[in-house]
Amino acid sequence: MPLARLSVPVHLSPARIRALADAVHEGLVETCGVPPNDRFQLVSTYPREMMFIDPTFPDVARTPDASIIEILFLEGRTIDQKKNLFRRIADRAVRAGFSGDDVMIALSENAPVDWSLGRGRAFGDHHAPVATSPASTR
Repeated sequence: MPLARLSVPVHLSPARIRALADAVHEGLVETCGVPPNDRFQLVSTYPREMMFIDPTFPDVARTPDASIIEILFLEGRTIDQKKNLFRRIADRAVRAGFSGDDVMIALSENAPVDWSLGRGRAFGDHHAPVATSPASTR
């Protein structure tokens, strides 16, 4: 259950932002075994003067379309899966009109106990039967 945050310049059209979001989700599905319906993404737009992104580090040429993608997901992906994810997202973003240098991705991993999907229960608790007391069944 990954959570993706996309930080993009405000001048991008909704269609381009959606294409980038689709690239991220499709990359996760294709390389990391994420179910197609398991999509959780937040998009934030920023004016150019609020995006402090080095235009050339490390050996790239970023344009004003430069965007940052942060993905938080459960631990357990291999190095190869992560590298393939980076490539897949960038390839799809390029097909959507982005420069490959404009797509920066940062991954973070954590454990199932670090997630609550609702009702104040830890992630693993969503898949376990909920114990009911006799009083709660009346």
